[in-house]
Amino acid sequence: MDDRELDAWDAEEPPKGFAERVVAAARREESARSKPRAARVFAGLLLAAAMAAVIGFGVHRTRVDAHGSVTADERQEVRIGTRALAVLEKGAHVKWDGDAIEQDEGDVFWRVEPGARFVVHTPAADVAVKGTCFRVQVGTGEDDMERRSVVSGAVGAVIAATAMVGVYEGKVAVSHAGQSVDLVAGQSASAGPEGVRRVAGQGLDEVSPGPAAASGTEGEKALTAANANLADSVRDYRRKLEALEAQKKKLEKELAEAQQKLTDGGPPKSEYELTPQDWKDLAKQGELRMRVPCSGPQNDFSYTPSSLNKLGLAPQDAPIVQAAFQASNARTWGTVQPLCSQALNGADVSKIGLQACMSVLGELTRQQSNATYDEDVRQVTEIMAGMRPAPAPGAAVDPLLRAYLAMASETQNIQNDLSQSLGPDDARRVVFGDAGCWWNSSHGVGPRDGQ
Repeated sequence: MDDRELDAWDAEEPPKGFAERVVAAARREESARSKPRAARVFAGLLLAAAMAAVIGFGVHRTRVDAHGSVTADERQEVRIGTRALAVLEKGAHVKWDGDAIEQDEGDVFWRVEPGARFVVHTPAADVAVKGTCFRVQVGTGEDDMERRSVVSGAVGAVIAATAMVGVYEGKVAVSHAGQSVDLVAGQSASAGPEGVRRVAGQGLDEVSPGPAAASGTEGEKALTAANANLADSVRDYRRKLEALEAQKKKLEKELAEAQQKLTDGGPPKSEYELTPQDWKDLAKQGELRMRVPCSGPQNDFSYTPSSLNKLGLAPQDAPIVQAAFQASNARTWGTVQPLCSQALNGADVSKIGLQACMSVLGELTRQQSNATYDEDVRQVTEIMAGMRPAPAPGAAVDPLLRAYLAMASETQNIQNDLSQSLGPDDARRVVFGDAGCWWNSSHGVGPRDGQ
């Protein structure tokens, strides 16, 4: 195996049939324990976690292409051209070819930077903007009634396609068959076989049914009620977009620093090599970064001679590096495994692995409360920055917080172990170099309110 093959290795692929065995085990667990909720969480989340072991943490982002097509199997961010960011909810479908953009199904939040006219074509209407934030929900049939969105369900029961458009910022024009309705921030409209019309309500944050809605069809009532749900979504989207903007500025700064170091002849610093001041900066932004070794193609944390040579190490250093990585895995898994098992009501998670269990803990925490998940991320970053004390070993804290703290501490722990045998310079190159198999993870939730 040469350097290119090893560098391309991210994490071990789950064995064939792994997802099916996880689901089967979850069903057996349900029968034995008579705990339906835990078993359903175990079956559903561990199937998702099996995939997460391959694709890692976080929201997926698709690179910018001139044309493409995306169907979201979970919430997914997609860059379309140089101006638009689309956030697709599960089941939504978007395709584009240059300036021709179509959304034929599902719920999508759009953010479009100011510029030329930008049009989203749906089966029910065209939505035209010049720079704004808005949301489009498309329903095409009775199956949509099973979806989370009230609007897609209530109006999707109509045979013909319908669309609901809500505006958060700027101005939007919704048009169909010669009809056109202009909307500003806080307004919404529906488009379907009966034409295009505004939906009653006072805005996205305060929506109450008007007299027309109260006396209208059930579909109109559902549309009006659904407008109230947009407020929760827009706050979530805005928070995430603010976090993305902060991350963009941080990356631009790091890029400039890296280019300067290359100009000066020095190696660029890894984004995971964090000083105390770096941690403080991340704490202000609400961002957590973690880097731990993965077991690699041999599943034993070993390094090939070519990888050692790339790091400037001798072949006899291989057992030292392997032992340090195995000790790191023992520390993190020793913390995460019991937390994962406890979260799933005592289920046997020994065959699942570290990455899948971290995904399970994250998803369970989000299901319970997005606010708890955000607070866990912020507190771990503040602990790493020295801004708050670490919890005592027996203290009652959220399981995800303790797991994230164990992961975030590992780069320093591995450096300390390797420095004793290799020296600090070689230890740094091993931990932050570009050789070997590493699992990198970054989680941004945005700054605290008022920061």
